[in-house]
Amino acid sequence: MLETLYVMTPGISIRQDGGLLVLEKDHSIIKEVPMATVSNLVLGRTIQISTQVMFSLVKQGSLIQFVDHKYQLVGTLGDEHTTLQRLLWQAERFQNQEFALAGAKYIVRRKIKGHISLLNQYKKSKSIPNFESVQKTLKALLKRVERTQKVDRLRGIEGLASRTYFSVLGYVLSEPWEFAGRKRHPSPDPVNAILSYGYSFLEREVRACLLPTGLDVRIGVLHSTNNRKDSFVYDVMDIFRQDIIDRFVLKLLNRHMIVSEDFDISEHGCFLSKDANKKWVELYEGYMINELSRLGNITPRKWIQREVQAFMLYLKSLDETVTVTERENIS
Repeated sequence: MLETLYVMTPGISIRQDGGLLVLEKDHSIIKEVPMATVSNLVLGRTIQISTQVMFSLVKQGSLIQFVDHKYQLVGTLGDEHTTLQRLLWQAERFQNQEFALAGAKYIVRRKIKGHISLLNQYKKSKSIPNFESVQKTLKALLKRVERTQKVDRLRGIEGLASRTYFSVLGYVLSEPWEFAGRKRHPSPDPVNAILSYGYSFLEREVRACLLPTGLDVRIGVLHSTNNRKDSFVYDVMDIFRQDIIDRFVLKLLNRHMIVSEDFDISEHGCFLSKDANKKWVELYEGYMINELSRLGNITPRKWIQREVQAFMLYLKSLDETVTVTERENIS
């Protein structure tokens, strides 16, 4: 089975032994992976990798992604599986109103359900003011998704749902944490800062899943396509924000695995300190490779990969539906 292999732990080196990728640390082998099963290799900036390994992976058609000290994507090496035919198909279909609307509804529907599910879980142990009203609003917005016929209006529904959700998120936090609403660029407080940091890691996860599909990450169905952002990455991220990142962040804060001393606050905003960054990476990687019962006893990383594949299959089915409609209109 082809897989994405993440190597983020500082001090690891990667070499090739025949058909195996050998991961070593402190001169000890920690993992051996058949090279033929690796379709995507994601590397942190302190990882040592031989030219032989890179050559072999690129030759077999695998993708290598490099991330910086903030774990943002720096660049890629290898075949990204993009063809002109695929690019032209995406540009045509993603601008088709019927296709884009259906794809955008899939995303917004999943995001609002994530809002509802998370708040339902925390209602069991936390006092959330106006909980019934918030849930009623979110469920009403979910119904509006199905009736909406314009992507622009879907964006408005998604924005209102997010504001409703974030308006009560502070009530599920334990002391000393406070959260008055979502703010960024820069984040003014620890909760906003760690949410933004978590979403940046989610962006890398989603990008890694999308690149092998051959779709251009700049062309989206929900977020407007422009020269400032990779709209399709942000589209797909919305499927996972609450189920993967928000739940993880709430766990870290409520269990005091991250504390107020882990943040630096100045006139430039609030950020995790250098030492806290290392702590975050360890906690995050442990979380992403741990099997969770709520995800069907698979890891969050595998779940993201599976759900991205499911979305790709949905888009494929949409293409077939739209094609049939177009043929009927012609006839």
